[in-house]
Amino acid sequence: MKKISFSYRERLHLQKDFNRIFKKGLKLENKTIKIFAKKRDSGHLRRLGLVTSGKLGGAPLRNRTKRRLREVFRTNKHLLEPGLDLIFVSKPETVKADYSALEQAILDLLKNAGLLEIKS
Repeated sequence: MKKISFSYRERLHLQKDFNRIFKKGLKLENKTIKIFAKKRDSGHLRRLGLVTSGKLGGAPLRNRTKRRLREVFRTNKHLLEPGLDLIFVSKPETVKADYSALEQAILDLLKNAGLLEIKS
């Protein structure tokens, strides 16, 4: 079985990358989460950035939410188009949702936007 990891190279680090995605990216939203997506011209890696406001609660709650969002990305990144940059922006409902509901909400948004590679 192949190891599915979430490497350093799969994370968004630079503020200019976040700004580019916020400004020029596709905005997807439902009651659970907000997602910004932008396809890069080069590269095959799918990358993820997270935004979690202090308004959601204390540090343990925010950290748990970020861990869950990273896990959704890690376990489903093989379904995403290559060269896709994503930013997950947490909402109050993100904190309240259980893992399976959160995963389903994210996958539904990405599928409806045509950002998943569906292998038949």
